Amino acid sequence: MNIIKIENLNKSFIKSKSPFKKIFGSLFGSQKLNSAELFYALNDINFCVKPGECVGVIGKNGSGKSTLLKILSGISGYDNGSCEVKGSVSSLLELGVGFNPEYTGIENIYLNGTVNGLSKNFITRDIDKILNFAEISPEFARLPVRTYSSGMLVRLGFASMIWLDTDIILVDEALAVGDYRFQTKCFKKFEELKKIGKTILYVSHDIDSVRRFCTRAIWLDNGKIIANGDVATVTSKYIESCVNPGNKAHGQKQRLTGALNHYGSHIGAIKNISIPKNVEFYLHENVRITVDVYISDDISLDSLGVSIALKDKFGLDLIVFQTDEPLHYGTNQINFCFENRLNSGKYTIAAGLENKNSLPITYYEYIEGAAEIKSIAPPQTFGLISAPCKIYVR
Repeated sequence: MNIIKIENLNKSFIKSKSPFKKIFGSLFGSQKLNSAELFYALNDINFCVKPGECVGVIGKNGSGKSTLLKILSGISGYDNGSCEVKGSVSSLLELGVGFNPEYTGIENIYLNGTVNGLSKNFITRDIDKILNFAEISPEFARLPVRTYSSGMLVRLGFASMIWLDTDIILVDEALAVGDYRFQTKCFKKFEELKKIGKTILYVSHDIDSVRRFCTRAIWLDNGKIIANGDVATVTSKYIESCVNPGNKAHGQKQRLTGALNHYGSHIGAIKNISIPKNVEFYLHENVRITVDVYISDDISLDSLGVSIALKDKFGLDLIVFQTDEPLHYGTNQINFCFENRLNSGKYTIAAGLENKNSLPITYYEYIEGAAEIKSIAPPQTFGLISAPCKIYVR
């Protein structure tokens, strides 16, 4: 059973500034106009979402992410295709959407709740909880929201949304405005909602948060779905497109088998990645990871480096090591030797041959999931990394 089902969905906007064409499009549908006069925000979109899924929607600006969420929330219509949503929906799409700027914070909470079917008694019972979660003081709660900062608007909007107790929650980039502490608070609330089976669609440019929070990802580009599936795989392909857009493999070298993601202009330059001992290491045990790299003379040695990253199961970088010594043409063997400070778990290794001076860093070759290690720590250790710390008690 699907709680959201999208089939052959299309949404276009009229590019012409002519008021007559805009009126014509409003009356008879934009599809009646010449296709050259239209911009397709969504083009033949197909996907389903099951109850309880948390789906991250990623893509560059203008790819159609916000338009998709507006259609799902009922704010915007669409040209053709079908959009089935089974269940109640709440959304936090843009700053101040759904708020009357002249109303106070308290009045807007009542307005938002009433529009979404909540009784006045229910809102009155929980209004202090909403204001406390939003961190809006009693003084500001009685002021018009037009006097609020962007962060206050986000906090109030998020708090009002999650108290609606809907089946589906749609969140756009609005959370990016909030400070780090409030974002952490929101993600903790999201985790609680996931545990009770709420369905969440989360639009973000923050790939780390998508990997940490979502169970699936959809990548949109120019109104089309490029990839839809496992969050680690989809986000890796998206990162590849951002870091090395349009790169082709150098020569006829073979990609490394078994890697999660593998890209760059000089695929085959990284010859081997090995862990000499075994893949299991105890906490504080010495680890050595060897990377063999062949550097051809068509690569400039200036700012050239090799790096490895140890990643958690979400694909987040925990520890990154980079070479400082200069490399040379031909075969280079780089040994990364370090003390294992990872707490118990399995961790993947990424390796890259990179231009360190470019921003963002560009890769001649990058391999994510090149190898895997397992760390074994005592049961009383917590967190991800056991960092050195001197503690004094007086």
